Amino acid sequence: MPRGGYRPGAGGKPTWKHGKTKVIRVPETLAAKILEIAKILDNGVSFVEVTESKSEPVTASKVIDLSRISIRAFKEGPGIYLADLIAAGYEIRPEKLARSVKVRASQEKQKRVQSLKSELDAAIEELNFLGN
Repeated sequence: MPRGGYRPGAGGKPTWKHGKTKVIRVPETLAAKILEIAKILDNGVSFVEVTESKSEPVTASKVIDLSRISIRAFKEGPGIYLADLIAAGYEIRPEKLARSVKVRASQEKQKRVQSLKSELDAAIEELNFLGN
């Protein structure tokens, strides 16, 4: 029986989901990280950013949990305010927009406090008037 050469079914089964592999040259210091990233990508996870401070990559999520957010009724249909997202701990980008929303929310809050204070003062005056 001849030995060697191509035989159907010989060798190990590929472990990569994306098919055939290729040998590449990378710096030794980066090899382990690059292999780790390649395995994550092979499993279908896409990266938004990889940070040095964390050992695990930050991945993009297409799910937004709105269970703690007030859903508003608008003419066009249901919606939410960006200020409500920020208050719930979501990060809004670009930062310039987030700052603008925070400033406006702060101004609105001050207006509400002033309005409630005026209503309270008016109610106290009315009680004093009724008490006399």
